[in-house]
Amino acid sequence: MSFAVDTDPDVLPEPDTETGIELGLGHFAVLADGTKADSPRFLRRAEKKLKKVHETLSRKAKGSNNRATGRAKAARQRVRVADQRRDGPHKPSTTLIRDNRAVYVENLAV
Repeated sequence: MSFAVDTDPDVLPEPDTETGIELGLGHFAVLADGTKADSPRFLRRAEKKLKKVHETLSRKAKGSNNRATGRAKAARQRVRVADQRRDGPHKPSTTLIRDNRAVYVENLAV
């Protein structure tokens, strides 16, 4: 699979390097030069916090003000987790695109 993208010359400088990516279990990604990108731990922490918030919400009496406060707290935490899931892959991919002319991805059927 290959992609060709036309951009304005002022947007991105013309890099002259190429790299390969290997996605793994121990690390999120390992580049050809040995650079390792860690898995998003902040997302796991946010998911654990969401679980705790839901547990406390389940103990509240239906119709109470405490339950309404707990529902608002759970909603905020759900939004935070969704934002982190959406934003997580974009940061490393953007740096790879800016720094390299070509990016090769290994496709494994694990």
